[in-house]
Amino acid sequence: MTKRAASPSSPGKGAQQESPTEPFKSGFIAIAGQPNTGKSTFLNAVLKRKVAIVTPKAQTTRTRILGVCHRPHSQMIFLDTPGIHRPGGSLFNKAMVRTAYDACRDVDAILYFIDGVRGVQDADRTILTRLPQARAGEQAVPLFLVLNKVDQLAEAKVFAHLHALQDLSCAAVIPLSALTGYNVDHLLRVLPAHLPEGPRYFPEDQWTDQPEEFFAAEVIREKLFLHLQKELPYALAVRLHTFQPRTPVTDKEVWDMEATILVERESQKGIVIGRKGSMLKQVGSAARLELERIFGVSIFLQLWVKVRKDWGEDVNMLRDLGYPVPEQSSGDTERDAPIG
Repeated sequence: MTKRAASPSSPGKGAQQESPTEPFKSGFIAIAGQPNTGKSTFLNAVLKRKVAIVTPKAQTTRTRILGVCHRPHSQMIFLDTPGIHRPGGSLFNKAMVRTAYDACRDVDAILYFIDGVRGVQDADRTILTRLPQARAGEQAVPLFLVLNKVDQLAEAKVFAHLHALQDLSCAAVIPLSALTGYNVDHLLRVLPAHLPEGPRYFPEDQWTDQPEEFFAAEVIREKLFLHLQKELPYALAVRLHTFQPRTPVTDKEVWDMEATILVERESQKGIVIGRKGSMLKQVGSAARLELERIFGVSIFLQLWVKVRKDWGEDVNMLRDLGYPVPEQSSGDTERDAPIG
């Protein structure tokens, strides 16, 4: 991992000479589904590195995360998306749902993840009818139904779920376990046949388009999700202020990182800080250790907690935090409706 993520190369630039007998395939693949279906775990498994934070809590992923899978004769560019859920009245939640749907536009394939433990639900069927590729007037793209978490199911249950999915129109139904890696390589072998011939959009040493500042803030948020209970994680955000090597440089490389944790109420601030600062120290220590492992340098991390009432309703704040807030369009009313 370099100290700054490079920008993607222009289509065709730097493309290597491919075998004339096997055309090079490349394309964009959206990863969609309800919350907590294992989409981010799958992306990390594909790339064999952590680009998306993962917690047991729903709605951990808040924005579109791009990951590039390089193969000898293909380049698969995956777009991990927030879980599609009932957004309610929150601007932030509506923005997440629209981000997920919009990521499915102008792609070459869609992977729709279904939680194998829950099985296919009415909400899944509703979402599938609202994906952009299924909307009137838009060209359909290959849709793969991915039955995830099969490692937690008896074989008979897996077959029962697969049978229930047969009536849904799709290119294929793939049972897999993103956690154990079962069938992940099989899916990666199948996908290129459904992609167009194309260039290497990204150089081979690049695996995401997100800058390192994004990952630093996400790691801190992940540790907050893991240490805090109940609904509090959904009421907080992380804003990174400082991310730079310490000067003057010493024998041991040290990076200074400073971030503010935003909460909506004063009572939440007290929970995040904890008795005599105990919770904030736990979160900071866990985040620092992982950041040092990721970046390979010593980290001096300072965390602050600030109350910003209703930050999830502030368009400018959401955009400043890096969460896309699309403009309201005529098609958004249907997407904001309940999904189940």
